[in-house]
Parts: sequence; C-alpha cells; structure tokens
Amino acid sequence: MRLIEGITRNGFFWLRENLFKSFFNSFMTLLSVVLVGYLFYGFLGFLVNTDWTVVEVNRRLLLLGRLPIGNEIRGWSILWLSLSLICISMGIWGSLNVKDILIVFVISLITFFIFGTLDSIYLILITYFLAFIAYSFSTYFLRKKYLEISKKFLIFGWIFIIPIFIFILLIGNGPSPTLWGGFLLNIILASVAIIAGFPLGLFLGLGRASSFPVIKLASTLYIEVIRGAPLVAWLLLAWFVLPTFLPSLFGLNEVSIVIRAMIVLSIFVSAYIAEVIRGGLQSIPKGQLEAADALGLNPIDSTVNIVLPQAIRVVIPALVSTFIAMFKDTSLVFILALTDLLQVGRLIPEQEPEFFGRQLEALLVVAYLFWIISVSLSNLSSRLEKAMGIGVR
Repeated sequence: MRLIEGITRNGFFWLRENLFKSFFNSFMTLLSVVLVGYLFYGFLGFLVNTDWTVVEVNRRLLLLGRLPIGNEIRGWSILWLSLSLICISMGIWGSLNVKDILIVFVISLITFFIFGTLDSIYLILITYFLAFIAYSFSTYFLRKKYLEISKKFLIFGWIFIIPIFIFILLIGNGPSPTLWGGFLLNIILASVAIIAGFPLGLFLGLGRASSFPVIKLASTLYIEVIRGAPLVAWLLLAWFVLPTFLPSLFGLNEVSIVIRAMIVLSIFVSAYIAEVIRGGLQSIPKGQLEAADALGLNPIDSTVNIVLPQAIRVVIPALVSTFIAMFKDTSLVFILALTDLLQVGRLIPEQEPEFFGRQLEALLVVAYLFWIISVSLSNLSSRLEKAMGIGVR
C-alpha cells in the first residue's frame, strides 16, 4: 500500500509541477487535451469507417512490388537477417526498457495486422521468435562474456549486409533487379546509399579540410557540383548518360537501372555527408592537434585516433538526419520507371478500376511505412547522443 501511495503522490506532484503549475499552464494543458482528443477521435473514426480493401488486395505489391510469385521467402529472409542484426545490436550496445518493448510490440503488431494473412501467420511467429532469441542471446550471453569481439563481428555484419541482401535476391536464378520493387526496393536503395556514401563522404570531408591544395580543390569541386543540382537531375543522368561513361568491359555499360540508381544515390548522399563531417572537423579545437604533435603523432594517426572520433561524435544528429532524408529521397526513383513504395501507392487506384478514387488509403499506408523507418533512425540517434553524453559533457 505504501508503494502505491508513493507512486500516486509522485504522479500528482509531477502533474502539478509540469502541467498545472499556473493558470496559464492549466489552460494550455486542457486546451491541448481537447485538441488532441478531437483529432484522435476524428482519425479513429476515419480508420474504422474506411474500407481498406485496396490495401488488403495489394499487400504484396506494396511490400515487394513486381517481385515474381514464389520469391516471397527472399523478402522474409532479408527481414529475418536484418531484424536479427538489429536485435543483437540493441542487446550489445544498449538495452530496452518496458516502454521501448511496448512501443516496438505495438508498431510490429499494427504492421503485421496491415500486411499479415492467415497463410503467413507461421512466418510472423518465426519473426517474433527470432527477434526474441537474438535479443536475449546478445543481452544475457554475448554482452557478458564476449562483448568486444561481438562488437567487431557486428560491424562487419553491418558492412556486408547489403551484399548478402543482393545475394539472397539473385541466388538460384533470382528475379532481375528491374523486378525489385515496393518497400523492399526503398530499403535496399537507402541501405546501399548510406553504407557506400558514408566512407566516401568521410574521405571527401577530410579532403576539403586538407591543407593540400590539390586534394582540397578536387574535394570542394566534387561536393559543390553534386550539391548544386537536384537529385532528380542526377537520376535522369544515370538513366540516359551514365552508360556512356562506363566501359564496355564485362558489360558495365549495360548495368541494370537499379544499379545505376544505387551509384547515383551513393554519390549524392556522400556530398552531403562530407559537409556534415567537415562541420564536425571544424568544431575540434586546435589544441587537440597541438597536443597530438607534442606526443609525436603523425598527421594520419592524430586524425584517425583523435580528430575523427570527436568530430563524428559531435555530428551524429546531423548524420542521422542526412540518412533519414536519403531514405525518403529514394521515392524519387519512380522517374526511372522503378516501382518503389510510393509509386506503387500512387498507381494502384489508377491501374485497378474498382479502386478508382481510393488513393488516400494506399498513401496512408505508404506514409506509415516511411514513418516507421524515420522514427526508428531518429530514436537510434537519440540513444547514441545519450550514450555518448552529447550536450552533457
């Protein structure tokens, strides 16, 4: 009883101090509750009264695009692999509280409710089981006995995850990359762009901050040229112009339009990452370099061991914002005739007469899927900032 009374007393104290401390605070709290309640009631009514048949019929198209029938297991394998890596990473580098577990469970439940069917119920149960096993194994075994070596293996796992994804999609006479589509295509394009663009942007940022005129000029020219044109223009160049610049050796000039999109997205995001890294480099006091010189470190050692770790730590929020923007920008590949998630959501009502005028329902699901990834990355950024003490020390 005393515990319950203490919790209740603390709860009332928090409400009084944060929401009802003054007349103005009380008025704004009540006004906010009424406004949020009104909006929630209207949105809930829309969800209940709307016919979601357009989403039920086109679940597979939204997730996998034109991927041929019978290849669904490739998509599930990619989901299981990425989810296992995510859960192991969370178990080793952080921990989940009850609130986090509840949020993850609700989001996954809504997602599976939208896209799950009775035929796929066993696959959904396998997904939950793998996530539970991966997180538990990493938290109660790897984190306690093999923490350092597990971190190294995880880094290699995240580096090679994209080649593994592509291998899963292509192995055994897999479908042509031009048939990849839906949410799967957005995930692959964004992952390739981020993983390939980050090291390139890192070198460009260092190059622009270099004291060597040739390196600095070349890096600056690259960054300004890429940032000076919109992504749509570069994607169109990838479609019409890029094949003429690629050699005919091994048929490189005939690479799939999906591969060209990956190249352009990686180049484009690297220019923005370079500027973010350069901002981090400028935030490091000159005293750090002077101390490195006093210790006898050469420029490479001082950059790798002293400057870069501090610079990247400072710009983590900006880097994650760039990653989120890149993920959302993958929707622009529709101009290359690729059926990404947004393109599927737009075309469903146009190509199926019975769903004419029902575009809103499909686009809401599209927005929900983009929101999940964006919020997950944002939450990851917040956790990294908190773990590293950014803004605190």
